[in-house]
Amino acid sequence: MCRPDAACIAIAGPVTQNRCITTNLPWVVDGAALTARFGFPVTLVNDFYAAALGVSRLTPSDLVQIGGGVAEADAPVAVIGAGTGLGEALLLPPDRVVPGEGGHADFGPTTPRELRFAAWLTAREGRASWELVLSGPGLVNLARFSFEDHGEPAPAWLDEAAAPARVSRELPAVVEWFAELYGSEAGNAALRSLARGGVYLCGGIAPTILPTLRNGSFRARFEAKGKLGSAIAGVPVFVVTHPALGLLGAEAELRRRVVLRAG
Repeated sequence: MCRPDAACIAIAGPVTQNRCITTNLPWVVDGAALTARFGFPVTLVNDFYAAALGVSRLTPSDLVQIGGGVAEADAPVAVIGAGTGLGEALLLPPDRVVPGEGGHADFGPTTPRELRFAAWLTAREGRASWELVLSGPGLVNLARFSFEDHGEPAPAWLDEAAAPARVSRELPAVVEWFAELYGSEAGNAALRSLARGGVYLCGGIAPTILPTLRNGSFRARFEAKGKLGSAIAGVPVFVVTHPALGLLGAEAELRRRVVLRAG
């Protein structure tokens, strides 16, 4: 078996000095320790750093556009993705990435129902973050709250590991609400950097609920930004359907570092 010359690992959590304390697992991953263990350079990058780098390697067949106009060349690109958690990053073309942990920012409710939901989340979790809304566990939170808000007991299957997928299949009203909230935070990401290069939705959830994302409510909430709605009305949103976006980005980062070492 061939021995690698180097490796790049994309990992969920903030990476500092090639070391990561993972966000949702009790792990400490140290690139220097892995380098010493395996005998070749191991570089750690944030998973959404890799995702953002991967965006610039996509082809039109890897994307489905939801509204907006034509992406502006050389303009900032926002990357946001709901899956097991919620990741966010900014890409400054061609390949400068600003990783972030925007998924852990405070959730911003805008309707009476969302205010009730934020209070419910805070009572359960100690705070209401976007990751507790826009993720697989977030889908379950939205479903559980919806039952309780209507005075109904939440079904026992919401405690099962497969609950997010079942919510997606069986509770269309919850999926519709999820899409609206996804549009709201995607629009926030567009506003923060005036991402006229586009907003890219990656992660595992968006491709599975694509018909709901395309039905209008996502885009309506994306643009519902008061005085600044017009500033992002033309920003295109793209759902990434490529199955290995992070690997594309990790490969790109590894190649870049190999070139830098060779130089």
